Amino acid sequence: MFQSYDPGRDILKILAIITMTIDHIGAIFFPTLDILRIIGRISFPLYCYLLVLGVESTQSIKNYFIRLVAFALLSQIPFFLALDYEPLSLNIFFTLAAGISILVQPTLALIPIFLSLLIDMDYGAYGFVLIASLSLIRKNLKLGVLATGLLHILTVFTLQIYALLAVPLILLHQFGYLFKPLAFATRPRFPTVRKYLFYAYYPLHLSLLYVIRMTGIV
Repeated sequence: MFQSYDPGRDILKILAIITMTIDHIGAIFFPTLDILRIIGRISFPLYCYLLVLGVESTQSIKNYFIRLVAFALLSQIPFFLALDYEPLSLNIFFTLAAGISILVQPTLALIPIFLSLLIDMDYGAYGFVLIASLSLIRKNLKLGVLATGLLHILTVFTLQIYALLAVPLILLHQFGYLFKPLAFATRPRFPTVRKYLFYAYYPLHLSLLYVIRMTGIV
């Protein structure tokens, strides 16, 4: 049985990819150009919110988790090569995979947060708390927005404060106000291919940016 098609979810995926790419271009080629990193702050909250939606809609939490871990492993080498992280630093897919435990069993939330203090994970404890706060938006809108806002008070003196720019987009989806143009609002063809391309974009674009940097084109 097919689930009802949510065009707003596709829009969030596209925005997450675009803002992430802008962020990585800034990090790799223009590290002093803050505007690129500011735009890039929008990406991670969108990925976290999409994780929440994914856990809600998946037919198998186990398969969803395995899929995230598989792409985490595929992305690890491009991640530390392109972004100059240490090889033992874990990419965002590991963070999202671990975040599933918070969504499935909130009482386990302290476990991934504790692990992030021992292991260098992309976005670390902040990422896990953000996943938890965004999941609240689906259950209790006011409480979720409040929790997300309070979390970012801790980042007020860093560029991460601009992650709050993602909240209006998330609320637009929550209220059903994100639409594709009418001509593209029908269920897309080849949904499985599109799903895996969304995951594969992360290691592929990092690999491409690394090659561009090594060839000296930029």
